Amino acid sequence: MSQIIKDLSSGPVPPQVATSYVTDSGIAIPAFNVLNVLGGVGADTSGSGNTITINVTTSGFDWVEKSTPDSPYTIISGQGVFCNGAMTVLLPPNTLLAIGATVIVYIDTASPVIIQADGVDRIQVGENISAVGGTATSTVQGNILELVYKPSDDTWHTISSMGSWLVV
Repeated sequence: MSQIIKDLSSGPVPPQVATSYVTDSGIAIPAFNVLNVLGGVGADTSGSGNTITINVTTSGFDWVEKSTPDSPYTIISGQGVFCNGAMTVLLPPNTLLAIGATVIVYIDTASPVIIQADGVDRIQVGENISAVGGTATSTVQGNILELVYKPSDDTWHTISSMGSWLVV
């Protein structure tokens, strides 16, 4: 048996028609039989016929490989770098940074890799904090440092790390 809805204003909506939509952060209720589906940061939406598609548009960090001839290399926010030889990785200038700017440095060499803070910035690894414009250095292959920037104290704070880092 099929139902035909002639005029929604003349009576209740049949029970097979959804009248509210549960999401991760609330409930959406259509207004005048319209439900808007919007993308947010890192997502966009499209609709065709009876299908709504939600696409994730961010793919995480961009990664590059660098080595000794590329030194010094200025990393950018949202980037990871594999360091394949002795080199210096310069952290981005704080004039280009917002709160939460994040970088990852992966040491893929036994040669020294130096991570250098810019200008008035510092680097904090655990309880160790560098001088202004200071450094964090590693000479062990497999060490990793993931840093997030906090502008209120001009400091790159460690989110995660592996290995030993000399902070000065």
